[in-house]
Amino acid sequence: MNRCETCHKAQGKCDRKTPHAFKRDVAFPEWHGWHAARRGLGSNLNRLGVDDSVIQRILRHSNISTTQAYYIKTASDDVRNAMSKLENNIPETTPAVRDTYGTPEPPEKATDQTIQ
Repeated sequence: MNRCETCHKAQGKCDRKTPHAFKRDVAFPEWHGWHAARRGLGSNLNRLGVDDSVIQRILRHSNISTTQAYYIKTASDDVRNAMSKLENNIPETTPAVRDTYGTPEPPEKATDQTIQ
């Protein structure tokens, strides 16, 4: 994953056999190690709806709490989608009439004295 932008060789081979300095090619994703790969796998399986106990077995953890604490991460899109689902499923007890700015309008029989 660490290839030279100039000669397209691996980092170790570029330094020894070429006259230019190594500069990482940003067209390739940066490798963050096996933990990041396993965490991505756990998070993506969870996002697809796979049960946590199955993810635990795939990642070969002896304890499900390890899987849940360190290998299943939610993305900010997941949080926004979850809150949107919650908002859409909360029934309104009294429907409110709102103007274009979302301001509730006073009841029909309200007078200037009752609204303060």
